[in-house]
Amino acid sequence: MKTPERTRKKPGSRVREKLVETAADLFYRRGIENVGINEVIERSGVARMSLYYHFASKDDLISAVLDHAAEIRLKALEESAEKGTDPRSRLLEIFRSLKGIVENEGFRGCAFINAATERADPSDPIHEQVARYKSALRGIFARLAREAGVPQPDLLAWQLLFLWDGALTEAYVQQRADLVDAAISAAETLVCSSRSSSGSGR
Repeated sequence: MKTPERTRKKPGSRVREKLVETAADLFYRRGIENVGINEVIERSGVARMSLYYHFASKDDLISAVLDHAAEIRLKALEESAEKGTDPRSRLLEIFRSLKGIVENEGFRGCAFINAATERADPSDPIHEQVARYKSALRGIFARLAREAGVPQPDLLAWQLLFLWDGALTEAYVQQRADLVDAAISAAETLVCSSRSSSGSGR
């Protein structure tokens, strides 16, 4: 069967993927500033020239890692949302997916918050990239809130984002996966108490 154009790999793309996956694991476990290019090369088994063929610098590699992580996370959240039968239940399904995230072996908090903390200067391109991911996440919350007929969807989206980030942070800091239950409960309270001006989404 002919491979669809959109899924056909370009030459060398598997090498790039291996570099990104290796760097993503190392950056998440150890911190992006604690991992050098040499370690990524050694762990991936890829030649130095191959790395610099795909990435002009370490920052270029970090950016690719964050793009990769954002694509995976946002897709996973959309898939979680699809388990719901209406916009409100879809919002809650996203929050219920927190359990799987924090219970995952090697959980070390939010990779995006970690990256933004290490690159604290708001003008740093990495910091800006993290902000774009958070905006995309908030956008999912806001879209579902609008579909549910919530009177102030943007406000609810911000509230849910605060809950999301707080749950990931505290679960890691306290080393207690059960703490996300409080965030899930709070999300249920926020979502279920939101009243639609038109009465839809109830």
